[in-house]
Amino acid sequence: MADILVLEPDMAENQMMCETLTRAGHQTFAALNVPQARERLRDGRMMTILNAQLPFTQSYDFMCALAARGLPVLFLTKDPGNVEHLKAMYRSDCAVLLAPFEPMDLLLAVKELMQNSEKTLTLGGLRMDVETRVVTVNDKTLELTTQEFELLQALMRSPNQAVSRDELLRTAWGYQGKGITRTVDVHVQRLRRKLGAGSIETVYKMGYRLRMA
Repeated sequence: MADILVLEPDMAENQMMCETLTRAGHQTFAALNVPQARERLRDGRMMTILNAQLPFTQSYDFMCALAARGLPVLFLTKDPGNVEHLKAMYRSDCAVLLAPFEPMDLLLAVKELMQNSEKTLTLGGLRMDVETRVVTVNDKTLELTTQEFELLQALMRSPNQAVSRDELLRTAWGYQGKGITRTVDVHVQRLRRKLGAGSIETVYKMGYRLRMA
């Protein structure tokens, strides 16, 4: 199940979607406008359902913020001609659901997007296919060792957030231990050279943060 932010200005539609998703076991956060959505947006991998008919001047910066965190978005639109445009515009995992729709259509769209977002991780121009283990930066394939791939995956699952060396040891290496975090530093240096300068920031006395343009 997922944490889902529902950004829909129509109160009745918003309530219907939240109730449908809650009954299916998801935790929902309702927002009628972008300022409310910013307040309700939580840390972690949170999905957003966003009415694409919102004024572009209001929603664009918010969409950029979601994409920067690599968060999946389900767009709602009444215009079939807008589907490909929305998919091309959003620089992370997304899907489009045409309105009007039935509650079951919503649940199926959410389920499919959840499954796809687990298989592919994106952050800016960086894209990782977890199943095929292919990583690209601006459509250029990177050659990574097994350990570099696991380390990058751990960082991509917490985009733009500081991740401690101990946490990286647990998630990327599968073990815990004090005094052995130097191996994380060595692999980060190698990965940083492949991704480019400024891609992985050192967080003082903490660990590392992945940032990609």
